[in-house]
Formats: sequence, C-alpha cells, structure tokens
Amino acid sequence: MTARSSLLWVLVSATVLGLSPTRAVAGTFSISPLRVELGAGNQTGALTLRNQEDTPVVVQAEVLLWEQVEGEDRLSPTRDLLVSPAVATIPGKGSQLLRVALRRPADPRQQLSYRLIITEVPQQASADFSGLNIALRLSLPIFVAPAAPANPQLEWSAVRDAEGRIALTARNVGNAHARVLSLSGAPASGSSPGVQQDVTAYILPGQARRWTLGNGPAEKIPVADWQQLRVTGSTEAGDFDVEIRLEDP
Repeated sequence: MTARSSLLWVLVSATVLGLSPTRAVAGTFSISPLRVELGAGNQTGALTLRNQEDTPVVVQAEVLLWEQVEGEDRLSPTRDLLVSPAVATIPGKGSQLLRVALRRPADPRQQLSYRLIITEVPQQASADFSGLNIALRLSLPIFVAPAAPANPQLEWSAVRDAEGRIALTARNVGNAHARVLSLSGAPASGSSPGVQQDVTAYILPGQARRWTLGNGPAEKIPVADWQQLRVTGSTEAGDFDVEIRLEDP
C-alpha cells in the first residue's frame, strides 16, 4: 500500500498510556494521503481529515520548514506554504478538507522539505471530569520537487566507535529525500551472523543518519570478521546491497 492511498489511523488509547479507560479522553482520526508532493507544475495539494468520534473536534494546522542537522530533525516557522483552513471544527463522524499551497518557486536543483502539523485543540472538560484530556498531534511530510530530475543516493560507511561497536552511516548525496525502511549489517565473508537494525528514517538531501549495530560489548563482534561489511536493506526507492570496509575510528 502506497503513501498516497494509505489511511493513517491515529488513536491514543488508555492502554498505551497505562491509564484506566475511564480516566483518559482522546480523539480518533484518519487522514489521507499520508504525504503531500508539490512542484512547479503542481503547486497545491489536498488532504482529508476524518473524525471517527461522535463528538465534534477542533483542530489547528500549520506548515513548518523541515531541516536536519547532524541527524536530528529541526522544524522552524516558514511562509513558503499556506494551509487552509488553519483552524477547523470537524463534526462527529464528519470530515474536513485541508488545502496546502506553495507560495515560492521550487528550488532549481534540490527537493525542499516541510512538515504539516495538525494539532487537536483540547476541549474544556466537564466539571465532574477528573481524568486526563489528551490532545493529538500529527506530523506529515510535504516535499517540493525541484526543476531538475530528483533522486536519492545513499553512500554508506562504517566505523568502530569508542566502545568497540560498529556504527553505520548513510549519507544522502542525492537531491531528493531517502527513506530507509530496514537495515542489516553482516561480515562480507559470512563468517559471523548479521545484525538486524530496526529503522524507519527519512534522510534529507545532503544529510546523514547513523545507527549502531547491536548493544553488546565489542568482543561479541570479532574485529577480523567485520573488516569488510555487507549492508542490506530496503528504502522507498527499492532494496540495496552494498559492501563497505570498516574504517578506523
């Protein structure tokens, strides 16, 4: 199922929070699509937010610039895009159409990245309510394609860290985002078992992400076996299988 056709079901439940169901209140929503893709020939996009509850809910929407610094996401205010309506009341079992419009030219060479933030506005609880009123917050990516052809390109490297563990780094040298969905590292010789890493991460153009294989002490990963590594996994663009040499720290 693709991001364009999927429905995101968002439910903050009392079970997840470790609370009694009678002590927590939160809404349930679905939103489609899960991502907005704009460009020079497609400067507007639309999403549908559906309220699964019987009671109305008020939501706020805003768009923030999305950057990454040393592998960490950074969001900041921007006037590059306009979202409408910025505040809406969705009736019980009803829906609301949100429109996003690009207010600046697309970058000629590199994809631009933003986040659409949708926040539930908590309603005033009744006088006899003594529990926890929970507000939902959704964050969806918005990508603006450049004028030039755009594709991700990952370059992999590996180094043994100060604790003796192996750290893998993926650097995106392409001009569009990459999204790593799975990752595994193993000796290229096949002399030792591989290590599966649970990942789901966006890597924006020019940025990098780093993962440490395993959590055990260094002696569990013999130096001789891991001088040449085979890294396999999948991204939104497809599967990858590369061999890299372990670099000195």
